[in-house]
Amino acid sequence: MAKRIWFSGATDITGNALAQALNITGVREKPTTTDSDITICWGVKTDRDVTLRGKVLNHPNTIRKNRNKLEALKMMSADHALTSAIAPFVAAHEITTAINSRRMSYPVVGRKTHHQGGKGFWLCLNDSHVQSAIADGAEYFQKFINIATEYRLHVFDGEVIYAVKKVENASEESWAAYRRDKIKDYAQKNNVQVDNNTVNYALKVLFKETQLPNRLIRSNHLGWKFTSVAVNTLPAALKAAAIKAVQVIGLDFAAVDCAIGTDNAPYIIECNSGPGLEGTTLTKYTEALSRKLAEFERPAARASAAQVEVAPNHTAHRVAAAGANGNAAVGAEQTRLMMNAVRTPEEASRLLDFLMGRG
Repeated sequence: MAKRIWFSGATDITGNALAQALNITGVREKPTTTDSDITICWGVKTDRDVTLRGKVLNHPNTIRKNRNKLEALKMMSADHALTSAIAPFVAAHEITTAINSRRMSYPVVGRKTHHQGGKGFWLCLNDSHVQSAIADGAEYFQKFINIATEYRLHVFDGEVIYAVKKVENASEESWAAYRRDKIKDYAQKNNVQVDNNTVNYALKVLFKETQLPNRLIRSNHLGWKFTSVAVNTLPAALKAAAIKAVQVIGLDFAAVDCAIGTDNAPYIIECNSGPGLEGTTLTKYTEALSRKLAEFERPAARASAAQVEVAPNHTAHRVAAAGANGNAAVGAEQTRLMMNAVRTPEEASRLLDFLMGRG
């Protein structure tokens, strides 16, 4: 049984970290699979349907659908339990009619169907802003959410396993560190030499012209950071909406960006199938994935145990001939699977009789 995690170029840092933590293979290209394999897909990017055999967590076909944020909003808003948790939205070609008919009202936010972080974001206060946003690439518009508190809930297998909320982080060092890493990354990829002193000086000058935190886009490079919150302190409606959103889209796990509005209502913003993880979040996903991998492996163990009950006598005699080391004759791995599948004292007794060649 092969186990691997498949990730994309944009999610390879976390993908590799998870592969190492789980002691499984990490790959960036579509793997060849068999019916007994297990594949974890971490933010995989594909442009067409793919087929994977075996057990799959977060199938790439589902990830591709979720990456189209307009289609994801349509799926979620169509579910009765989520309708009120999705702010009204329309495709770009419908926005003028929606405004004129008062189905939508300003302010609205223009977005691209495929976006990441705060990119592709246009706050529009009037018709002129909308037309400019469309000219610049906006593909759909959504009613602006008046956010009281924004959260990211990590949902795995129908349960919130970890939660964080966004808080202000207007420090110069945090702002500069993000950009410093970006510059170094771009320079390395393009074989460009950069002088650290020059970069630091330029960032210090630019920071003086920056207003933080950004009240419209709450991202980690615009004056915000995540801080952990106890899952049991979260509003029940917000947890329920986040879990339902992941289920409706068809994902097995996701980091759900969501919020409590100033109207005290829960709102779902989007689901991320390959979030960046470090520290506690990496540990939480490693634990959750480890449990899931073990669950996937249990049916094989039960099948091996079932074979014990119907094992022919000549097999039992062959094991008996091995004496106290009869389990080695069966095979260490098969023995381990059999023992893991034992559920009752009676099954334990039958297994012991088989391994020792008794009766």
